[in-house]
Amino acid sequence: MSSKKIDRRIAKVERSRKMILESAKELFLESGFKETTITMISKKAGFGYGTAYSHFPKGKEEIFLIIMDEVMSEFYSIANAKYTVKSKEEAFAFVQKIVEDFLTLAIKHQKILTVFHEALGLSPIIQNNWDHFIERFLKRIAQNVELAIEKGLARNPDFDPEVVAAILLYTGEKYLWEVALNKTHKDCLTIARNIAQMYAEGLYK
Repeated sequence: MSSKKIDRRIAKVERSRKMILESAKELFLESGFKETTITMISKKAGFGYGTAYSHFPKGKEEIFLIIMDEVMSEFYSIANAKYTVKSKEEAFAFVQKIVEDFLTLAIKHQKILTVFHEALGLSPIIQNNWDHFIERFLKRIAQNVELAIEKGLARNPDFDPEVVAAILLYTGEKYLWEVALNKTHKDCLTIARNIAQMYAEGLYK
């Protein structure tokens, strides 16, 4: 087979994948995770049932996680912000910005996060994906706590980094979902400021 034919085949496959993903996203947003099926996705994309499975053999969960990858990459970029804190005041400012950025993303992606929240209760695969994200972020925060202890900035050198990190992370996660699901009247800045102050005052001298 010539290289041109191979290139055309690759381009066709990519177009098909893109059409399936775009159709799936529209359906997930319209119908939710539970009600959306591979049959619906295939029909909307203009393909047969088997075509969607040939591209995504693990079914709608695989498709949904690929759709979520772009959203999650934005959260990862915030989580990976370089930690250069040298004082309690800097810690407060750093954490406030991180939390506020997270909550702002929750508003930006509110519709797809609502579907994601529904999927967490229905799919062990998607729940495992979220657990992996939380674990990764927890380790990142724990590293920051360890740095604070090493620099002599912590009010208690015997603090357990993972426990301190969990207090920050799970409080932030709670409000992320409350914002995404529109279950709080509090604005992002107020939430971020209070979480950051709790963290900074509790950990730093």
